[in-house]
Amino acid sequence: MLLKKTNELSRVQVKEICELFETVFYKKMSYNDFLKKFTQNIKGYSYHSILLNNKNEIVGCYSSIPYEYDYFGDKLLFGLSVDTMIKEEYRGNPFAFKRLAKNIYGKMKKDGISFVFGFPNDNVYLIRKKILGWKDIGRLNYYILPINVGAIKTKLKYLNFLSRSYAAFVNIFVGGKISSNDIYSKIKKSSIKDFRYNASYKIVELDQGHANYKIYDEDGVIAAYLIDVYPLSKWYLENAVKAIYTKEFGNIDVIIYVGSIDFKVKNLIKVPKIYEPKNIYMSGAILNTENVDDRIFDLNAWEVNLSNYDVR
Repeated sequence: MLLKKTNELSRVQVKEICELFETVFYKKMSYNDFLKKFTQNIKGYSYHSILLNNKNEIVGCYSSIPYEYDYFGDKLLFGLSVDTMIKEEYRGNPFAFKRLAKNIYGKMKKDGISFVFGFPNDNVYLIRKKILGWKDIGRLNYYILPINVGAIKTKLKYLNFLSRSYAAFVNIFVGGKISSNDIYSKIKKSSIKDFRYNASYKIVELDQGHANYKIYDEDGVIAAYLIDVYPLSKWYLENAVKAIYTKEFGNIDVIIYVGSIDFKVKNLIKVPKIYEPKNIYMSGAILNTENVDDRIFDLNAWEVNLSNYDVR
């Protein structure tokens, strides 16, 4: 078992991890994609716990990306766990996963990282909870503005006129003077400009704020994912949705926001859990109890959306 920072990995090791990623997740990751993902952060590197077989081939990897967060007045480093993967023929023993994780936590704590968290899929969620002792923070919600409902559900194509009319109607009532909620006590990323955004993300400027979004073709449904809103409040979220709708009308079928908000938004509909495309769990584990306490496991204390991790 190896423990490496991104800048300590050889080109061959990066190539092997990218090949393992494709084998496990059926998605390609290039060498440059890997570097962008794991070096564009406050430290300039991430942490990688690597499982080797008896031929010294990489058959498992657990990675964590460091980010700075505002935690009730303190600036702390948290680690975002991503791309946990073990080659299928080596998965039988759950304690191999535990060894991968524990191998990395000690080094992260030593480097000043107080908390590790992530958005595990259904396969990893229970393993992290039962084997690693992670605790639930909560589940994120989906919010949508349907523009062409027939693209989402073909049988409803005849209702496209109504959904377009609805989208236009609700946005009439968005605007007015800036108002805000008490958002400053939330647990949130310290950096306004996120390291993770590149030219594939679009931006809309708002009064003293902005929003980032990205357009995807989801099996024929053209979706604009609202990744981040700064600052996150009712006024800014509503106006971000309106700005994207105005800018992209005719190009998209739906606007989607994934996150946790404690206020109602005029131009977004909360999707019932039974209709959500996937479960998005948020959970984590405290590494340093001197800096972090159990307040961190309250989802309402977080300012969280896809900017924390693109889990679409």
